[in-house]
Amino acid sequence: MDSHETGKPGTRPDASKGYSQDPIAVKPTEDGSVRSEDSPPLKRGFWNTVRRHIWDDPDKPEHEKKFLLKLDAYLLSYTCLGYFCKNLDQANINNAYVSGMKEALHMEGSELTYASNVFTAGYVISQLPTVILVSKLRPSYVIPTLEVLWAIFTFTSAAVKTVPQLYAMRFLVGLCEGAFFPCIIYLIASWYKKDERAKRVTLFYSTASLSHMFSGYLQAGVYQNLDGALGHAGWQWLFIVCGVISLPVGVIGYFFNPDFPETTRAFYLTKDEAAYASRRLVEDGYKPLGAAAWDRKKLFKIVLSWQFWVLSLGYFFVQTSHPNGQPFMALWLKSEGESIERVNVLPTGQSAIGFVTQALIALQAGSVLACIILAVWDFPSKALKYFAMYIAYTSSGVPGIYYSWFPDLMPDDHEMRGFLTAFSNVFSYANNIWWTNWLWKTAYAPRFHAAFVATAVMGVVLVLTAFLMHFLQGRDAKIRADREAKEGEGANTRVPNGAESLDPNTHAIA
Repeated sequence: MDSHETGKPGTRPDASKGYSQDPIAVKPTEDGSVRSEDSPPLKRGFWNTVRRHIWDDPDKPEHEKKFLLKLDAYLLSYTCLGYFCKNLDQANINNAYVSGMKEALHMEGSELTYASNVFTAGYVISQLPTVILVSKLRPSYVIPTLEVLWAIFTFTSAAVKTVPQLYAMRFLVGLCEGAFFPCIIYLIASWYKKDERAKRVTLFYSTASLSHMFSGYLQAGVYQNLDGALGHAGWQWLFIVCGVISLPVGVIGYFFNPDFPETTRAFYLTKDEAAYASRRLVEDGYKPLGAAAWDRKKLFKIVLSWQFWVLSLGYFFVQTSHPNGQPFMALWLKSEGESIERVNVLPTGQSAIGFVTQALIALQAGSVLACIILAVWDFPSKALKYFAMYIAYTSSGVPGIYYSWFPDLMPDDHEMRGFLTAFSNVFSYANNIWWTNWLWKTAYAPRFHAAFVATAVMGVVLVLTAFLMHFLQGRDAKIRADREAKEGEGANTRVPNGAESLDPNTHAIA
């Protein structure tokens, strides 16, 4: 196993480029960021205020803007592309099912549900081991390798002849895909500060909706233009094309994934930027990688924390309050006798709404209302049913906001943040197996009465859980402040100025 190489230590930051740690040259600002003495004064105009809310503070110093631009161009673009491909390869089975795969493989009853559960089984198995592994072995090795493997298994899915073979491929795709989401959330939270992170995580998560929308258009186009080409049916071509899209993104990951700030050797970051990356997160109140490293007592400590229980249950509420247990709109359209093209294209409006509401940080209310309407179901207006099926996806934006909250709830433990990001996902997906079997079996289509009732209830429970998390966060912040005051440190948690050294055993700033 390759232990991390340290992030270019031993070099004093270049003061001429704005990285100086001279206490005279660098001053903290009211938002916690660090600006050089000669930074321009804050501009309080309307346009700058808008820009500050939409993306980043336009008054950040030039060296910080340049640094963030690099991170967005490489890390954020790669992670968004990877998550797009992950969800494309996860969702394509639903489009393939309504486009001929059901008939070709003689799928009956709830076998589509069982295929989803097999995927989930593989998905949950890989997450916890991998998120611990990437704190010891470079993420730029682990994650891209798994991406390449799931692209290969997506290709192979086009060749299945029986339902058990489909189950095997879905398990392997899930096994490789499981590590991506928690490891990437962990990675993003390790590079961006509090005022930068939520927007990036939301943008990252929004690509899931785009992939679901694209999968519908892709299957419609593939079915229309490639069905029968080279002896392959349209649904088989969907798996082939998805693999072609995913494979290059996996290869890019070997170069664009920067690892963690403490261990980075990314080609697009200078030595000064690598040192600055670690320092700015510490200055924002977060402990670096290795400051609370894994030992025999750590797991026990995590299990006893409120975060372990509340965050895990909370993400289960997040997932179960979003009615995506089945492609209910596509199944309803198929039962109505719509064409394969319309069955694939019309549900893409749900994903489009999901993408927009994530960008606008919409709350849960639209989805709860939609599920109530769909639970009633029997009303004369078909237009109302369309309306409800579309606005049901307003809750798509919640997971991105939920996970962007994690670093603020666990600022003192880098490894705990990664572990609970994975465990919350594992806990939710594992429980979704019985949740889906109980409420979202394909055999219940297109009505899904009990599922829509339960989903609406979970939406309300999620809102109450968010209030609880906010209360516990405030309580923890007060405890930390009191402890620091007693220790004579006050509110100042910044690292000492001057050159940094790196402990090779812990990878923490010494």
